[in-house]
Amino acid sequence: MKANEFVKKFGWDRAKREVALIGTIAMMCGDNDFNNDLKRLVESHELVAIHGFEKSKEIVANAPSDDHFYSWTLGSSGVRDKTVNIGELRKAIADVESCMEVSSESN
Repeated sequence: MKANEFVKKFGWDRAKREVALIGTIAMMCGDNDFNNDLKRLVESHELVAIHGFEKSKEIVANAPSDDHFYSWTLGSSGVRDKTVNIGELRKAIADVESCMEVSSESN
């Protein structure tokens, strides 16, 4: 099973738990490619979840290029909370999309 198929089948919460287990248990066996892919997907999901899927897509669509960065502040503090490369955000969106159920599959 591919990592994105795992997320489709079991959801993001289970994927996050699996990644946490991967981090706490010395991997004695298992598919390291799967584990690495699952970890990347969870990290992508968390990045996109900061603003939500649609807002993240809007940020990428309005960026001048993938080489630019997007920063946001935490509340009204004025303190920069996070800065992300647009190219990385674009890849994270693609990762999240790869885990979404396609409506035609459920028919």
